[in-house]
Amino acid sequence: MIKTILVDDEQHARDRLSYMLRELDQVELVGVCKNGIEAIEAIEEHQPELLFLDIEMPEVNGFDVLNNMDVEKMPVVIFVTAFSEYAVKAFEVNALDYIHKPFDKARLMQAVERASKSLDSYDEKEMRSKIEQLLKGQTETEHLIERFIIKSGGNIYIIRVGEVLWIEASGNYVNIVTEKKKHLLRSTMSGLKSKLNEDTFFQIHRSTIVNLDHVERVEEWSYGDYKVIMKNGEELKMSRNYKELIQSF
Repeated sequence: MIKTILVDDEQHARDRLSYMLRELDQVELVGVCKNGIEAIEAIEEHQPELLFLDIEMPEVNGFDVLNNMDVEKMPVVIFVTAFSEYAVKAFEVNALDYIHKPFDKARLMQAVERASKSLDSYDEKEMRSKIEQLLKGQTETEHLIERFIIKSGGNIYIIRVGEVLWIEASGNYVNIVTEKKKHLLRSTMSGLKSKLNEDTFFQIHRSTIVNLDHVERVEEWSYGDYKVIMKNGEELKMSRNYKELIQSF
């Protein structure tokens, strides 16, 4: 029996696919999730061998789930998609399986058989590499970050970029600062900066990026340095090497 989780935000599609999967003798359906948050939690809890993952979901989509998957062993992933034939070329290039909506029982059985054979000679390193290549391709061709998904203390926080006041370096992590609290995220400043809208987020120090929408003013400080005064009253140091911020006002 292949321990399996299904993720799809459309109830009709979720009900139909879960019914079809339960009819298959080799599948043990241990989780059915209706959104990305449920998926992240269920995957962490059940550590499935096989994952049916919808790509287009609101708030937290399929690629977000993959980016935030915290498992000891990467499952075999079969993507559930309504994408066109052109769009699914990304899966084919990376040798990853997918099934189209509306679902076809014969095609589903074929996908499960392929997954079963993959598990017989499973190479986790290869699976992780395929997923990473797919995600890399999505990062290069899609839009900038719209939200952060951060796991902390058993909770999962979804933070829209507009809520971020500033970002500060903290070793191998960064602090995502909002009005309510700081959220620790494993990332580097350089890696994060390239994924943020440069019209909104500006680096004022080697360890600080601010959201210009939350900046009140910039004040001259001392020795060529400046202070950035945020709308909530917080003051951040701006290094002389980043004076270009002043031209944004």
